[in-house]
Amino acid sequence: GRVFEFSEDLGTGQYLSNEAFQAVPGVGYTLKISTQNGKSYCSKQVLLPPVVDIERVYPEQGLEGGIEGIQVFVDSKEGEAKYFRYEFESTYKIKVPKPSDWDWSIEDYDFRTGFYDIKLTPRKPETVCYSSYRSAGILQSSTAEFAQKRVFHYPILFLSKVDFALRERYSIEVKQYVQSLEAYTFFRTLNELGVSTSVLSQGQPGFVPGNLESLMEPDEKVMGFFEVSAVSKKRIYFNYKDFGFEFPPYFEDCTREKILPTATLIDKLERQGYQIHDYETADAYKLLHIYKEACTDCTTFSSNIKPDFWEE
Repeated sequence: GRVFEFSEDLGTGQYLSNEAFQAVPGVGYTLKISTQNGKSYCSKQVLLPPVVDIERVYPEQGLEGGIEGIQVFVDSKEGEAKYFRYEFESTYKIKVPKPSDWDWSIEDYDFRTGFYDIKLTPRKPETVCYSSYRSAGILQSSTAEFAQKRVFHYPILFLSKVDFALRERYSIEVKQYVQSLEAYTFFRTLNELGVSTSVLSQGQPGFVPGNLESLMEPDEKVMGFFEVSAVSKKRIYFNYKDFGFEFPPYFEDCTREKILPTATLIDKLERQGYQIHDYETADAYKLLHIYKEACTDCTTFSSNIKPDFWEE
């Protein structure tokens, strides 16, 4: 009969419990929602499925669609659970190939000739960053039709051997959610409606009934599903050297350009995303060596804050 209230996190849009609690086996849980416009909704009572942990997450060299690369797999431990859903978050280290030691500003602009001088100020280059991305779509596995009581060799993610995310160091954290048959069926139906491998048999998006209903309007269609799940997670690290692959190419073309301080240079620096790398003197003018900004400063597309979990 206990009630746990949830409040919205305005930064993420998620609702978080006001006090910590843990779902326990054998206890029924019901979700009740009250909206700002006075409507009320309630879920059917659900139970916590059997708890099963991830045994290991591991990468293997493989092929996908004729492309050579790295396939990440997950195995679960044995248990009574039959239905599983997976999510992952990948994080990879980035080192820019042409770090710039200079900030720039324009001085002594001559409107008659269009020439000017570039003032270069030394700076500490941002050479190392970390980028992350989360899984998209619905990843599910079931052992209901198999004799073994565990998930084995389930593919989570494939990376081409030329994926630039493998250049320095790559990490992936996999989360495993144990599901009830009802929750598994709901997510599987959503996946079948949203993803199709054949144009001739495309699933048509429509209403997918869940386990939520309106307390005020019984005929109202309510989209959504409330589930209580046991969650297990594991993180691993690897890179291209672990598989004998060649050094992957950078995602940007880092070809050097030489240019005098003209209107063309201003356009490249201010509008086309270039950065000054170094220079040489030519006829009393600086001949600037420039690269695309992504080649010189990783903070233009990523973060230089090292994650707390990161290990070298």
